[in-house]
Amino acid sequence: MDGTKRYLDEMTGHGPFRVREEGKRPNILLISADMVPVEFYLPGAAGMNTPNLQALRDRHLYFANAYCTSPLCAPSRAAYLSGRHSYITTNSERAHDGHEVHLRDDDVLFPEYLKAVGYHARHVGKSHVGTHKFTDIFSENDAPWNRWSPPWFDDDAYVRFLQEKGLGRISFEREIIGRGLTGEGKGNSYGGWVAEQGGKGFPKEATYPAFLVERTIEAFEARSDEEQPFYMQLDFFGPHQPFAIPAGMEEREREIRAEMELPESYRELAENGFAPPGVESRVYQIYRKNWGLQDPETVVDYRVANQLQFELIDEMIGRLFAYLKEQGLYEEIWIFFIADHGEMNGERGLVDKGAYLNPRVIRVPLMVKPAEGSEWADVRKSVEQPVSLLDLAPTMLDIAGISTEGRLDGVSLLEAARGEKRPEEQPIFFEVWSHVIPNPCIGTVFTAADGRDYMFSFNATDEVDELYALGDEGRLVNLWDDKESVTILDEAVARLHARLARDERWKSYRGFLELTYPEKLAASGDRQLFF
Repeated sequence: MDGTKRYLDEMTGHGPFRVREEGKRPNILLISADMVPVEFYLPGAAGMNTPNLQALRDRHLYFANAYCTSPLCAPSRAAYLSGRHSYITTNSERAHDGHEVHLRDDDVLFPEYLKAVGYHARHVGKSHVGTHKFTDIFSENDAPWNRWSPPWFDDDAYVRFLQEKGLGRISFEREIIGRGLTGEGKGNSYGGWVAEQGGKGFPKEATYPAFLVERTIEAFEARSDEEQPFYMQLDFFGPHQPFAIPAGMEEREREIRAEMELPESYRELAENGFAPPGVESRVYQIYRKNWGLQDPETVVDYRVANQLQFELIDEMIGRLFAYLKEQGLYEEIWIFFIADHGEMNGERGLVDKGAYLNPRVIRVPLMVKPAEGSEWADVRKSVEQPVSLLDLAPTMLDIAGISTEGRLDGVSLLEAARGEKRPEEQPIFFEVWSHVIPNPCIGTVFTAADGRDYMFSFNATDEVDELYALGDEGRLVNLWDDKESVTILDEAVARLHARLARDERWKSYRGFLELTYPEKLAASGDRQLFF
């Protein structure tokens, strides 16, 4: 891209980029949810009442095979905001001493480029990658939530918000609690249904999603120049557990419960006394102890509350969209909706996510509504080509007329929408190091010789790796030891190795893979890395 050369810091020359000066820059709204299972957004998802997100998916651009770079909040967010594979490999509250858990001062996030070319940049909600970068970019008014834990306990602004409505801090009337590590007693709390206050049900208007949307509208209202292009980023804490279900959803809860079924993989586990189902990495067995879901009724409650929480978020997104339409802004905004990672939601006796690379925790929703005047404005399209959240940054810069001279590991989503093949030099990788337990692993998505898409996960410290045929995330079978899939496994190992070998950042995994699969990779010679 030709254009004027600029710098994020003109004094130091930090952050060089080029920008097209002509034309009005489009408004951009990025909305993220936290931890969304695939059954909540796939076309044809049964029983979901999410009209606002379904409209985004069905009327505009829907990327049907989108993947995050990590199943954890901090690593995923750091990656898609920077457009680079992140050195952050775990969440801050579970990190070992020495782990990087916050973004560095010299990291560049894509909103910085937008701000440098004149965007009014504001953020509301969760960050989980440190606060200083967010306040530098989005102003001192920002209050980025820098951890996974529920903000309603000690977010002072939310407490004031409740007080203004004559309410106090929330407590639970019905609480979802897993079993302890021995299978007996109480374990983790997953939130539940909010208790009445003053003899009245806790209203939707007082929930945390409602609070975040109100703050987002306030950020729109606070703009001093309505002609200035804006970048707004709304990061929900939810539907991530612990859930907080308000009053007014009782009828909807009855409807969901009437249709709710336990996942087949859970029923098979329960019938077998929760013994491992065939070949399985040890990490899944440990996580089953952690989540403590031996009681089927607990799993049903979790799945019901999870769906209600997501439907509540959709309702609040609808309120934001209604405001934008009232202001005459909706049509002229590029709207992006994503989740930072997925959620097991009862599959295999697991909920939440973990230090493993299963398609259910790596796959994410990705929907894009282009602005009017764009060549994409009237396009309705489901893009089947696999894409990554790393592609967000180059897409944002693309539509704003900006090119950076810094490293970006993704490609514009619009290239995939045009049907252009993803460059092999920018493959889809994902990685995780530790969460509840440490379990370093890396994986990739690839199209095999049989024409199908597969996901291969290399569990560096386990004897069992994972190979999945993609397309049916409701019924995933590990093909790693499947005799009919030997050639696919060979291709998976070779493809991962070739991709790792192109980039020095993955050198540690490359050596581990060679030591694990020397026959498949014909690996030999001195392993000491003499120079």
